Amino acid sequence: MRASYEDVAVRVLTGGQHPDHTRISEFRRENLKELARLFVQMLQLCQRAGMVKLGHVALDGTKVKANASKHKAMSYERMLKSEAQLREEIDELLKKAEKVDREEDRRFGRGCREEDLPAELRRREVRLERIARAKAELEAEATEQHASKKYEGDGRPPDRSGGTELPRHRVPTTRDGKPQAKAQRNFTDPESRIMKHHGEFVQGYNGQIAVDDQNQVIVAQALTNQSPDTEHLPPMLDLIAVNTGDTPQRITADAGYW
Repeated sequence: MRASYEDVAVRVLTGGQHPDHTRISEFRRENLKELARLFVQMLQLCQRAGMVKLGHVALDGTKVKANASKHKAMSYERMLKSEAQLREEIDELLKKAEKVDREEDRRFGRGCREEDLPAELRRREVRLERIARAKAELEAEATEQHASKKYEGDGRPPDRSGGTELPRHRVPTTRDGKPQAKAQRNFTDPESRIMKHHGEFVQGYNGQIAVDDQNQVIVAQALTNQSPDTEHLPPMLDLIAVNTGDTPQRITADAGYW
């Protein structure tokens, strides 16, 4: 963005406009499919130029922090407790407000404005709404998983060894399809998950990348919200085949994939 102000060449390229990071991010979100096709087209050009041999491909993953705090996540058990507690506090505040209103109406006359609503009541109502929405979304996701029979609810990851679908986090559920007590959802970025990275836990995603050793050309990439690398090996190999039309003769991956 600074270059669009300070660099004459960049100012010419941008036509005197100054896009900020939100515009660039929005452009990326609106054109994900087109950018994915562009990646494959560039890879195909590299293949035609003889830059990709697929004799040896290295695969690895890394945890990418989301623009969300892990402290903004809440477990299903805590959602239930917080929701009940907030409802009690709101009821108590409403009773208190009603008593104060009657006293003020007696002293100053009838009439009440929205901004006269106590700040603590507004704060609790907003928090209750957010928790209720997150709880409903978590329950809906768990119900959908239970109905589709993609997850048995016994704590084991789904078997994806025979498919090309990229792995994704599954809400841990009970046998009747409800979220388990420790199932969590983040208020800022619901799709992100808490993952272990270099000995600490971060709120983020798992970025996967496969690179051809000939010229370090990226032949496949993916971003998922499933923390273990082990479930990414088959689908990443499938992605390499889809992108290049061939399979590598040899692949290197660390112990996390086995």
